[in-house]
Amino acid sequence: MTFEEKFNELKEKYAPGADFAGVDYDLAAEITLTDADCGGTFYIAWLGGKLQIAPYTYNDATVRVSVGSDLLERLLQGKENAVKAFLRGDLEAEGDPAHALALIEAMKGKKN
Repeated sequence: MTFEEKFNELKEKYAPGADFAGVDYDLAAEITLTDADCGGTFYIAWLGGKLQIAPYTYNDATVRVSVGSDLLERLLQGKENAVKAFLRGDLEAEGDPAHALALIEAMKGKKN
C-alpha cells in the first residue's frame, strides 16, 4: 500500500466520526508514518473549531509523532495505549504530548 492509499484510508475511516467536544484550544499534530511501504507525513489539526487533515508537513505543529501505521490504527481503535507505546519506544513524540493524546481520543470518535 502506498502512503497516499494509507493516508486516504485513515482519513476516510476516522475523520467522519471525530469528536472534539471539550477540546477548546487549537492543536496540530504532524504524523510521520514510519512504514517502509507507506511511509510519509501528514497532519491532523483542530484549528478554530474545525478539523483539517492533509498529506503535508505542518510547520507550526504543536506535536510531532513518528509511528507505524498498524500501531496508529490500534491507537485510533482504542486497542493500544499511547503512553505505553511511547514508553516501549514504538511511538516517538516531540512537543506537547497532551495534544497528541487529545487528538487520539478525538479521532477515536463516537463510533468506537
